[in-house]
Amino acid sequence: MGIVLALAACEKDIDISVDAGPPLVVVEGYINNTLRSYNYVIVGKSLRYDQADFANTPIEGANVTITTGIYTAGTGFTWDNSSKVKLQEVKIPELGSVKVPGVYFDPRIVSDSAHALMGVPGKSYLLEIEAAGKKYTAITTLPQPVRIDSLTNTASFKDDSGTVRARLMVHYKDPDTLGNAQLYYWKNVESKSTFGWGAMYTDRYIPSTDDLINGQAVHITHSSRLPVGDTLQYFLVSVERPVYDFWSSFNKARINGGPFTTPVSLKSNIQGDNVVGSFSGFSIRTATHLMR
Repeated sequence: MGIVLALAACEKDIDISVDAGPPLVVVEGYINNTLRSYNYVIVGKSLRYDQADFANTPIEGANVTITTGIYTAGTGFTWDNSSKVKLQEVKIPELGSVKVPGVYFDPRIVSDSAHALMGVPGKSYLLEIEAAGKKYTAITTLPQPVRIDSLTNTASFKDDSGTVRARLMVHYKDPDTLGNAQLYYWKNVESKSTFGWGAMYTDRYIPSTDDLINGQAVHITHSSRLPVGDTLQYFLVSVERPVYDFWSSFNKARINGGPFTTPVSLKSNIQGDNVVGSFSGFSIRTATHLMR
């Protein structure tokens, strides 16, 4: 690809040939302990290197499986092959009963939803993907969830349109062991008709680790201005550090401003050639709150 630099002090253009490199397989997978239909894996292929939004085209017909296991210190991971679930591109009601290419679910979410894949805190999960003759793997573990002490909100105010709004606040106690990390998601009236973790409100830009607050009470005021009178569902998501590190690096890359600013390296936990992404184990506690 040629990039033309037009410099005011020069009389001719300078062509710089930039090697775009091979396309990357992009994986976005989730396993959680609360929402069965929100356990899914998206598999795609990256487009151009200079697109800051990480747009990708779907990879259809991949072989995607998730296996449950346990981790024992000194022994490592032990996988229960009888638990292996093959995910498929299926039509689910939450997506308008339309099959979305490259999005894989446990097919029981349609035929037997009560027995569809569900994560369990303390368990580990092995993701395996085979696509275009290549294999990709990832392991994630669900930590123990952190209890929400309460949800409150700030004093209300009017925005420029005259709508009365307030900011949501969450209160919880950080566990007294190092290495905990949390992400924050919520649905309200403006987002209930959408689907997926990426469609929820979130303060991904300020995820929390316990480096400085280990064992202390945590009080967070979220930046979103939410309508007073709305009832929302809140998800306090506990994750292991590799998952936190990926989403932290991803958000830095999203606001990086393009390929010619300071580069950001995505801290992927997917193993394989020319692949990037995350298999995220979400251990969740939920609560509802009426904005007052």
